[in-house]
Amino acid sequence: MSTLCQTANNPYNGAIASKSYDLSKKILDNMAKQTGAKNRGVTKTDSMSGINWAKVPTTIIEMGFLSNPGEDEKLKTQEYQKKIVTGIANGIDEFLNWR
Repeated sequence: MSTLCQTANNPYNGAIASKSYDLSKKILDNMAKQTGAKNRGVTKTDSMSGINWAKVPTTIIEMGFLSNPGEDEKLKTQEYQKKIVTGIANGIDEFLNWR
């Protein structure tokens, strides 16, 4: 699992890069905790248009690799999907200081 966010040098929204990193890290850490998946860290990039135009903290979530047969099988199950969703929700709650 990994997440992506913009850099502080992003010409469109670099001012929110720190908050986006914090959101990305909290979501990723919570997903890895819930699922036991390998935490591959937060990648900072300015090459993703879905991030570049964001006006609020944002992240892209990579939940696994379909090219990995074991991960592919897990990603198909409702049980694993619920763990991912729980991790995402807990990460958002943590980011918003709701818990």
